Amino acid sequence: MARRRESEWVQVRRLTRAEERVLATKLKALTLPARLHQRYRIIAAARGGASVPTVARRVGCHHSVAYLWVDRFNVTGFRTFERVPNPRGREPEVTPEHLRELVDIALSSPLERGLPFATWTVASLAAYCRERGVLPRITDEWVRRLLRREGLTPQRIRTWKVSHDPQFDRKKKPSARSIAGARRGRSSSASTSGGRSR
Repeated sequence: MARRRESEWVQVRRLTRAEERVLATKLKALTLPARLHQRYRIIAAARGGASVPTVARRVGCHHSVAYLWVDRFNVTGFRTFERVPNPRGREPEVTPEHLRELVDIALSSPLERGLPFATWTVASLAAYCRERGVLPRITDEWVRRLLRREGLTPQRIRTWKVSHDPQFDRKKKPSARSIAGARRGRSSSASTSGGRSR
């Protein structure tokens, strides 16, 4: 409460003649965006020594907004009133490089990376990536959303069947073809049996 009472009685310092001219010009400017115009109106309303809540009511803004611009003016004048806070925008925490490496790891086998389990969970994947500096310190939920954005969910991230048979990789390819052939056989027999039923 003490901080709020203190902010209520912050006063605008005395304006210089140049600042008075700038203020008068800006208040009449019809092309100025509304949010910028409001900042100048705050200073105009505060010139008579009104409290911040009174200024906020007159201008039609929250008292924290009025306090911010009164305080800003007292320190820097009007120089920062129309400056973009960060012209380049906020630097992204997760870069495209981070994302590519995350997806590569998600689609790899944990066993190949020396881990004692065969499938990733979001938590284990996130922990692995954070520990190795692949990702910044982001939450598991953020990792889940990044994966979902890339079309990956815990169900769609492939699982790895482990076989001790050294010829497992060679054998599994023909089995895929035989499964496809079996499916075609079933569909053709179904149409044949359908023909007999007529």
